[in-house]
Amino acid sequence: MKTGLIGAMREEILLLEHDIENLKIHEIGARKFYEGTINGKEVVMCLSGWGKVAAASTATSLVNLFNVDQLVFIGLAGSLMENLQVGDIVVADQLIQHDVDLSRLDGFPMVKAPFYKKFRFPVRKGAQRRALEAVKQFTYKLHGGEYDGIHQEYNPTIHIGAIGTGDQFIASNKKKEKIVDEYPELFCTEMEGGAIAQVAADYSVPCSVIRIISDNADEDAHDSFARFLFEDISKISVEIARLMFV
Repeated sequence: MKTGLIGAMREEILLLEHDIENLKIHEIGARKFYEGTINGKEVVMCLSGWGKVAAASTATSLVNLFNVDQLVFIGLAGSLMENLQVGDIVVADQLIQHDVDLSRLDGFPMVKAPFYKKFRFPVRKGAQRRALEAVKQFTYKLHGGEYDGIHQEYNPTIHIGAIGTGDQFIASNKKKEKIVDEYPELFCTEMEGGAIAQVAADYSVPCSVIRIISDNADEDAHDSFARFLFEDISKISVEIARLMFV
């Protein structure tokens, strides 16, 4: 199985480049695609950039140009639930694009949606299971003291649930509450996962999304996001990504 591995930012996944054997780097458009194997398993890794268009462009290239069999996204997210703490890990069971609003068309039955009317994309059980196994293995190794580069007090809780996607960095309680009011099932919010899930649905390719909570999507989100990004995220996300290829 060939895996298309995506991260929005350099800090989230690109350290994994050093693990890729038989590395070939392809420059296509604005992006570099890192192709090779990890533990004998085929991988093509790419930095997408922020937002749904960037994520969809990257995912489409991985499917059409590299013929990947699954898509995996790993990165940061803002919490939408009080019981989620900074550092907790969410494995998606569905991706919801919370910034799509077609409600005004509900009164016009003659208007047929060309592809999707509901922008909710469930994660296939097999893909969800593989992602969850990698995260569980990470926490097992973490508790066993195998990661010297990760803060010793880091003790994440694993959650399985819905992840929301929208083209906005949520950094106010007002915006956060608006999303929660409409989609109370969402565990966290980010900017890419739902777009990758839509591309995966278009091409009938399984995808999984793993998000590490970096902030509470409130007025302190900017500072919390920056601290987490430059302190621990590269070590955490790369270790989880590496375990996808065990």
